[in-house]
Amino acid sequence: MHLSKHDLFQMNDEWLKKLPAELLLEVSKRLLHDVKELQDRLNQNPDNSSRPPTSQAPWAKTGDSEEQSGVADESDTADAAAERATGSAKEQASPVDGQRSSTKKGSGRRPGKQPGSPGHGRSQKLAITARCEHRPELCAACAAALSTDAASQAYTAWDEVDIALQVEGLIGLTFRVTRHTLLEVSCSCGHVSRAQPWRAPADGQWEKVELGEWRLVGPRLAGVIVLLALRMRLSRASIRELLMEMFELTLSTGVIDETIREAGRASLPLEDALVADIVQAAQLHVDETSWPESGVLLWLWALVTTHTTLFLIGPRSREMLENALQDGFPGILISDGYGVYRAWENRLRCWPHLLRKLRGLAESSDARVSGVGQEMEGIMKTLMAAIYAARIDPPPEGLPARYAKAIERLRHLCEAHRMDDHSVLRSVVREFLYDWNVILRPVAEPHLPLSNNAAEQALRHWVISRTISHGTRSEEGSRAFAFLASLIETCRRRGASAWQYLGTVIAAARKGLQLPTIPAIPATV
Repeated sequence: MHLSKHDLFQMNDEWLKKLPAELLLEVSKRLLHDVKELQDRLNQNPDNSSRPPTSQAPWAKTGDSEEQSGVADESDTADAAAERATGSAKEQASPVDGQRSSTKKGSGRRPGKQPGSPGHGRSQKLAITARCEHRPELCAACAAALSTDAASQAYTAWDEVDIALQVEGLIGLTFRVTRHTLLEVSCSCGHVSRAQPWRAPADGQWEKVELGEWRLVGPRLAGVIVLLALRMRLSRASIRELLMEMFELTLSTGVIDETIREAGRASLPLEDALVADIVQAAQLHVDETSWPESGVLLWLWALVTTHTTLFLIGPRSREMLENALQDGFPGILISDGYGVYRAWENRLRCWPHLLRKLRGLAESSDARVSGVGQEMEGIMKTLMAAIYAARIDPPPEGLPARYAKAIERLRHLCEAHRMDDHSVLRSVVREFLYDWNVILRPVAEPHLPLSNNAAEQALRHWVISRTISHGTRSEEGSRAFAFLASLIETCRRRGASAWQYLGTVIAAARKGLQLPTIPAIPATV
């Protein structure tokens, strides 16, 4: 690079006009050299340089362009934001309502074991620690009640490995192996009836996921597996290795994956209860981050209240949020500047997002733009400090009156540069003007939050999980992942054990019983 930031600060249109032709040519050569070098840097990616794969934009990883994936900048103009806030068709090029179609090219084979491959049965022999017999209660032919003393014989059985209930005062986990025996009983009518394990009816949303009693993995062990996979971010293979190393229990990766999906299906009916808790909250933090699903760019949404969290995977659209909130959300919605959120009038903007944009302007190589950015950033920081101070000792005249001149100056800067030639400056000040009342609302109501940290912190764990796992591989997998993550995070916020609660949910769902309610919100002290 020929020119430093210090050099660029001294250059502007007027300075260039005053240069003699020979000097102007020399400056142009240096600028051209720097522009080409910068262009080469911008063109670097994991395929042509030593940049890590994580430096690549999510839409570039999946082969989708920014426009195709519905990615919108927070600094949209008012007109563009209004168009995006209506959920226009142009924004919805990514799949909607579960209509996912991958553009990823491959061999055409399904992942996993292929048809015709040699099969492998279970070879580990487990010592039986408990037995449970299942007798038919009614005759399948005449519907007569079968006597509990009637002669019976076993016709099949299955073993269930589970974690025993903890004894008070003891720590650690104890495994038990229960043999469930299905009996057949003869009726006086001459018909032989057989006990049947309960199985959930077919569900179009879970075509490849069965739910029922006949399972090797018990419900409490299933809860631990879900916790290891999601909260601890372990792969199926790592969970298999951990169970073998620590407990000498051999489970295949297929059984582990099936267990996680089954847990998702078992717990999904609780989604309405989470949504009801969210809709009743006074404040809702919302944010989203990219999420790949088998080559399709989707988005992981986080809806966070004080005691409840709901994650959703789907397109980055207004309809996605509206469907989640069902009949609407009367409380205050806190978000960044993405155009979709502008459909909600009762909302707040995240100030740290705005301050980062102003910091970008302040660090611009254009001295004029840098000066505007520094002044706007200074005003916002002054207002932020005043809001925090007012929460402790509110001024008698109120913050809007005390800082009227600073607010007026901020408005003047925005109005003066709304048609500026510098695209970034123009975009930022228009964003301020479009959301003016929303941004400055905490000045009049200092008790309101200034940041969207709750939603961003809720997503941070799963962003790391995305980096490790590269997302999900199917619609069923995304559905199971999102809701199990919701239950785990909600239990954590309410001070409850996630894996033990999941165990009770899975146990009830496998028998077709009513699911236990979500752990209660702790009483405030």
